[in-house]
This record gives sequence, C-alpha cells and structure tokens, in this order.
Amino acid sequence: MAPMRITPFQVFCGYYLGLDKDLRYRFFNQGQLAAHYGMDPAELRHLMEEYHLTPEITRHVDYNMAKAHATAQELYDSGQKEEVATFARSTFEEFRQALVRYDPTKDFENVDYDRLFPGDPPPRTDDDAGD
Repeated sequence: MAPMRITPFQVFCGYYLGLDKDLRYRFFNQGQLAAHYGMDPAELRHLMEEYHLTPEITRHVDYNMAKAHATAQELYDSGQKEEVATFARSTFEEFRQALVRYDPTKDFENVDYDRLFPGDPPPRTDDDAGD
C-alpha cells in the first residue's frame, strides 16, 4: 500500500504553525517535517510548491504567519487541545483566503505588525507598564 499523501493542511500546520500530525506543538524545518511524514525532503518541497506553500510564495501573502505560529504554540502550551485544532483549521482557511491576494511585488515577511504606519510608537514592553 502506498503511503498517504500529505495534505495542504498538514503541510501548513507542520511548517508554519509548528503542529505535528496529532496537532502537538514542535518545531519543524522542511527536512524534519518530511521525516515526520516518512517522505523525502524533495518530495515535500515538490508538494509545498504544488500547494503554493513555499516560503518564497507565502512571503508575498499579507498574513501574519509569525503571530499565527505564536498563537498555536501558546494554545498548545496552555493545554487547550480542542482550541489548537479549531485554531489550526480556521487559520488555514484564513491563510487560503489571503493567498488569493498573493502579490509578488510586495514582501510581507519582515512586516512589523505592531508598527504598520510611519510614526507609530514601538510596542510597550512589560518594563514600560509601570511608567
């Protein structure tokens, strides 16, 4: 029997949210994610291209992937397993909708979402809270 083909949702969860096939949090690079699913890294890379989920594509999509990853980790770390699953599904759908607005002329990878407009003050840190 041939191994099951990894789905776009599984690629997204593993590579971008840091969630394994059981939606447990752990860091994956492409090689680690391929090994997790028992496949060759080149095969995973091919599927990421087919699914439009390579870093080279996602950097041109206006979506705060860093925040999504941090939220997934926070939900998992706080023991909210059902919320992790719900968050992963809704985040994947939100990203798929944002992917429609892919714009190769814009690079969203290094966007500081706390300072979107010129002149925005830096975000407050906990050290600033008592001021």
